Amino acid sequence: MPAIEAMREFVVAAQSAAAGIAETDPMKPIANGIARDLGEANGDVFAAMGKINDLQNAFNFTMQANATLMENPALAAIA
Repeated sequence: MPAIEAMREFVVAAQSAAAGIAETDPMKPIANGIARDLGEANGDVFAAMGKINDLQNAFNFTMQANATLMENPALAAIA
């Protein structure tokens, strides 16, 4: 299977997965973003994986920042 065809199938799978997530699920925007970014890569596997890596880095940064904030004793009063 050529890479571009495999990429198209991967995009369809990502779009189907995103569509199957409930609108109230906090992961819905992430799934939609992944599906959108993969679709915009126009069959370029390296560009698609670069976009996924950027999303993963942003997600990891956000999760670490949230964990740090939750451990801050100055913010315990509003938790």
